[in-house]
Amino acid sequence: MSKQIQHLVIKSKQDTIENQQRYQVLAELVEHILRTRKVCRPRPGHPLSGIYLEIYQTVQEQLNHQLEEDIDSPYLQMTSEKEWASWRDSLFKKVLDESRLQQLALEAQRHQPHSPERFYALTELLNAIKLSGKLCYRGKFSPEVYDDAVNRTLYYVYQNLNHYNQAKGKFIAWVNYRLDKMLQKAQQDLNDPFIQAQSGKIVRIKYQLNALIKSTKLDSVIFWITLSIKGLIIDKTQISNVTKIMMVLLLLSQLIAKDRTKGDSLVFEMAKASLPFSSNFSELTGESMTIETVAQPETELTLYDQLRYYFKADPEKLLQKHIKNHPSATLQVIGLAYLDGKKWQEISDSLGIKISSLNNFFQRNIRKLSPEIKRYIEEELG
Repeated sequence: MSKQIQHLVIKSKQDTIENQQRYQVLAELVEHILRTRKVCRPRPGHPLSGIYLEIYQTVQEQLNHQLEEDIDSPYLQMTSEKEWASWRDSLFKKVLDESRLQQLALEAQRHQPHSPERFYALTELLNAIKLSGKLCYRGKFSPEVYDDAVNRTLYYVYQNLNHYNQAKGKFIAWVNYRLDKMLQKAQQDLNDPFIQAQSGKIVRIKYQLNALIKSTKLDSVIFWITLSIKGLIIDKTQISNVTKIMMVLLLLSQLIAKDRTKGDSLVFEMAKASLPFSSNFSELTGESMTIETVAQPETELTLYDQLRYYFKADPEKLLQKHIKNHPSATLQVIGLAYLDGKKWQEISDSLGIKISSLNNFFQRNIRKLSPEIKRYIEEELG
């Protein structure tokens, strides 16, 4: 994605390009940025419609508007896919307000359980909840407990969406009420030696299954079947059982190679099912194959990524202040150089400014802006 985007960015900045051509290039740029979006993705064989189309078009319009306004801004100097994705997701985050989340929930309720339409709508809903930033904050709970509680909550929503009653309140309030309960439960489970012991058993069994899967090769399966056909293995029950096991292991290895997340989830479920009380344990932990496949946690940006994005995008236009008589020595330029690992001497040489002047200017202004930068990162990128 990144190379194509950079090509379009360069093309849009060409002085010779006509306005109409620029609009077309920007429209194509927006299309590329949205191509890897996490929500409002069309169901195979069906165009976007209803609330999904409305959300998509709103974000599309905002992207177009911002790109037209900031054609020469640092937005268009982003180089990594993560930075472009973070900018796109921040717009989705603003658009996915309580009203739209409620509409997504009601749309999912409208479909019959276990239908393809219901599965699609629930997938969109859960991804939208995660992206919206509307879940209650972690507070005193550890990241481990919070992530566990969020997964349990999303699974609860997936299983019990029809329990939500619009007449009794807002959808996101209903979700956060459940999340609060799940946080308490997850904290209790973290300290429960019985549950921790069983979790350890599942992890060990999963590890053993993975080892078996990795060691199962197509050649081995063919060799076993050949021996069976030639009658070199007498026990027919053994032939049947071993063949089935080898075929399952081979299919699992192919699934893991194609989609690691789904493969690992399935192996986890197999490991969990091997325990004699697996159904009860599922209720205790809230783990499930469904939530693993429907609501995968996204890799979050590190603090470095967030800071670098902020300095590149300068979303609140606070970083354009510069050293007196040196208009190119802005907070943004100095900050990006510093974040890129350049030493003060290198920055000094490139800008032709004394190290002491650079350092004093940067430190003095960053101290003033720190609260604003922190607030933006927590609210928009956190």
